[in-house]
Amino acid sequence: MEKKSIKSHLLKDINISTIHSGIKKTQDNEDDLLLIELEKKSAIAGVFTQSLTSSASVNQCKKNLAKYKEPIVRAILVNSGNANAFTGNQGVETVLKISKYLSVKLNCSISQIYTASTGVIGEQLDSDTIIRGIKSMSPQKSPNWVKAATAIKTTDTFTKVSKRVCKIDDSEIEIVGIAKGSGMISPNMSTMLSFIFTNANISSDTLQKLLVTNNELSFNSITVDSDTSTSDTVLLVATRKAKHKPINKFSDTRLTKFKENLSSVMLELAKLIIKDGEGASKFITIRVTGGKSKKSAKIIAFSIANSPLVKTAIAGEDANWGRIIMAIGKSGEPANRDKIKIYIGDELVTKNGMVYENYSELRATKHLKQANIFLEIDVGIGKSSATVYTCDLTHKYIDINADYRS
Repeated sequence: MEKKSIKSHLLKDINISTIHSGIKKTQDNEDDLLLIELEKKSAIAGVFTQSLTSSASVNQCKKNLAKYKEPIVRAILVNSGNANAFTGNQGVETVLKISKYLSVKLNCSISQIYTASTGVIGEQLDSDTIIRGIKSMSPQKSPNWVKAATAIKTTDTFTKVSKRVCKIDDSEIEIVGIAKGSGMISPNMSTMLSFIFTNANISSDTLQKLLVTNNELSFNSITVDSDTSTSDTVLLVATRKAKHKPINKFSDTRLTKFKENLSSVMLELAKLIIKDGEGASKFITIRVTGGKSKKSAKIIAFSIANSPLVKTAIAGEDANWGRIIMAIGKSGEPANRDKIKIYIGDELVTKNGMVYENYSELRATKHLKQANIFLEIDVGIGKSSATVYTCDLTHKYIDINADYRS
């Protein structure tokens, strides 16, 4: 799949505005408020955190999606610097006040306004600051996705944008996605924000199925620190401006290329979040094979990926494979001890329930000195597999999070 320039032409009817409203305190007054205005009757789908302490914006988005069989969206508003989570009824009123202002401004139903907030938990978000920011905004002449991605960053060190083009029938289709995430990253949706847009003429119901399917293999297959946040949100929007006949079924064969490209965009954004993991120096791919089921294989993979002992060993470039054995065992999932095979890169480490006779720690350590680490584990039970992505755990992670509110 060919990557294209981030400049958008098929999605030119989307209006993007960004501004520094003062919510996020930065030395260079970096933008912290993003408004995306969409074509009327644009279809929308969403997946969200499963946290029991989810934010006011997450809860409102869920209500919007549940209100109609075919939900539509007119605007998405995102702020960074404040999560508006654990803020009680006042936080709910803040979302409603902002949404009402935008609905009047755009002459649409309040249920067509979607918001997301990211940043510090437990601090009240000032709706007047947000509304003043909106009033001062001016839409860009053409969509600038880099500026959009920059405005939603918190501890991110770089912007995260991905784009693909494909065809449905004879119509050129564009898919553009932005994301933010660096810390408090773990599945149960995955702790991050992402907003993905396409000009394809696809129904909301079909978009939802596409999003859920691809989310499992992308944003739900990453972890930085095993912590699930209050604000996880992924929204997928279709402006329906493409001229092909509408697609209303997930099984429609015309979606084949679109599915491939949407999957590619979402996986790239998910991997960018891991590459930007707080304090990370290594990108780690963990593939578990021989599992009883896909679910079981994924649980084992995450048990390894979330182990502080495994992550710190990799940070120290120490081929301490016993920690991988430990993580397999603690997962609680079926594994045949005497059939477990562990590979560090191409180096076979274990076989027949013990260290492999030709194992070379020197070769394994050489692999761990690279920036991209690959671990493969066959647990010897069945035929199912799963792949997850993570990063190492360094002292810099502690530094970043110890000083987060300073």
